Amino acid sequence: MKDENLIENAQQMGEYIENEIKDLPHIKSIRRKGLMIGIELDRDCSEIRKSLLFDHHIFTGNSNDKTVLRILPALNIKKEETDLFINALKTVLGSI
Repeated sequence: MKDENLIENAQQMGEYIENEIKDLPHIKSIRRKGLMIGIELDRDCSEIRKSLLFDHHIFTGNSNDKTVLRILPALNIKKEETDLFINALKTVLGSI
C-alpha cells in the first residue's frame, strides 16, 4: 500500500469525486472517508442504482437508508475511471 501510494491516491480521488458531484441535482449531502463515499439523495436511490448498473455497468453499494448511494472503488482507481462514474451519475441524475 505504501509503495503504490494507495492511501494518498484514495484521498485525492475521493476529494476529486466529491468536488465533481457535490452540486449535482438531487444530492443532499456527501459523506466520505477516502474512497468510502455515501451520497445522500433527495429520493429513494433504487432506480438510480439500477440505471448505473444496467445502463452504465457501474455497481454501487446499498445502504440501510434507501436514499443513500454507496460507492467503494478500489484504492488504486485512476482519474479516468472516476470520470466514468461521475459522467454516468450526471447522466442518471439529469434524467430524473
